[in-house]
Amino acid sequence: MAKDVIVVVQRDALPTEKESLDILLVSTTGAYPVDTYRDAESVKAVFGPDGPCPNAKVVRKATTLLNQGKTTLAESLVDKFKIVGFEPPSASPATTATFAITFTGEPSIATGKDLWVRIGGDDKAVVEITTDAEITTAAQLAALFADTTFTKGGKTYAAAVIDATVLYTATEGGEADTIPEMVDVFEDELLSLPVAVEATAEFVNGTDTVSAADNLINAIKQFQSDVDNDWYYLLTDRDEDEYVIALAKFAEASEPTEAELGAGVEDHRKFFMGQTSNKKFASVTSRAAVIYTDEQYLSEEPDASYTGNVGPFYPQSVTWKFKRPQDGNASTSEGEKLISLPKLTESERSVLLENHVNFLTEEDKRQYVKDGTCLNGEYIDIVLGGDWIAKRMRDLLYDMLLENANINYGDDGFGFISTAALQALAEAVDLNIIAVDQESKAGVYTVNVPKYADSTEEQRRNRVMPDITWEALLSGAIHQVKTKGVLRVSL
Repeated sequence: MAKDVIVVVQRDALPTEKESLDILLVSTTGAYPVDTYRDAESVKAVFGPDGPCPNAKVVRKATTLLNQGKTTLAESLVDKFKIVGFEPPSASPATTATFAITFTGEPSIATGKDLWVRIGGDDKAVVEITTDAEITTAAQLAALFADTTFTKGGKTYAAAVIDATVLYTATEGGEADTIPEMVDVFEDELLSLPVAVEATAEFVNGTDTVSAADNLINAIKQFQSDVDNDWYYLLTDRDEDEYVIALAKFAEASEPTEAELGAGVEDHRKFFMGQTSNKKFASVTSRAAVIYTDEQYLSEEPDASYTGNVGPFYPQSVTWKFKRPQDGNASTSEGEKLISLPKLTESERSVLLENHVNFLTEEDKRQYVKDGTCLNGEYIDIVLGGDWIAKRMRDLLYDMLLENANINYGDDGFGFISTAALQALAEAVDLNIIAVDQESKAGVYTVNVPKYADSTEEQRRNRVMPDITWEALLSGAIHQVKTKGVLRVSL
């Protein structure tokens, strides 16, 4: 029976946590579970010389990431990040493809009989054998294949016999064309007179040589899939060119295309910050930034210094140029100490700028980083800002769908859904991600809300809204870049 008096007490919602960069630092001196760290001492307990996974470079990176209080213009500092440990990456040699044929049953084949065996249904991959005695067992039949070969997809396969199994192995390593798991035996060269033989086949493909850098990427992808993909900004303890280039390509590939999103691929885009001592470093990628320093200064970890100095502004958009990263591992007695100024000729500076590699410079007795760009020339704040809009719009839309029992498939429902895009873009204006019209002081963006009349019969049947399209002018400090997007929703 229902109560006659019901009292419901509602409390004010707790304040939401301030957004910050979700940073992952990858260590490669040994496997260690991912954890969240908030201070240098807790990092030293694990990665210090007496910890279970010693890594002096990770300790330095963590320390400098946290210690940017003397030179940052942000009102706060990085206050937490994740670290995960992987085994030291090494190259994997190529493996060879194999095709195994296992005979069964009790064959009955006369002596002196010529047979032609077709591999994988390919009339050009044929092995010829001849019986030297009557064949009555599967092992006897398999023995006839010793030292035979066939060619398929440009690779030669040589046979070894083990009991009733013939194992063909490619004579060179690497991935091969797939061979259908079929075996047919004929008593004529034209392959028109089949012989009844019981056999099964199994094809195992080979693999190409995998570099140590690519194996690190594979370990990161496995970590994403099996353990934790809730991070965005990536740092590692590897400075070698092959690793920095591989990590930059990994970050670039993390942004799904519209087709991939339509096929159900989740959006877990990443951004990589690296460092190099190669004055000619080049890798034209869009979701990675690299900072140069002379080799003797790599231990100052300028990638972590740069991140700790500018990262705390996030999600507010600020230029990454003109910033002054601090050497976070310098002693307190040294006071304000920037990362060391690299010794560069004008020609070397020009090459770094052409390759969009950042570096500390001194001009008119002022030291700062130039130019705050990704490796393809795009500004770091533009990429981070665009990513924030995508994430925020997606989060708002999911909240809307989860908090409403039903959203009508019609003009009113479409208008309601569009408020997710409008709110995200309005917040982006407040964060200086989207430009403001200098006369009206309004954010420079448009959102096109579809009408019910725009939907097709198939869309209505599948409860899929016509696309909401939007366009915005990203602020990007002095520079401005136009961006646009599509919001697709199934109701």
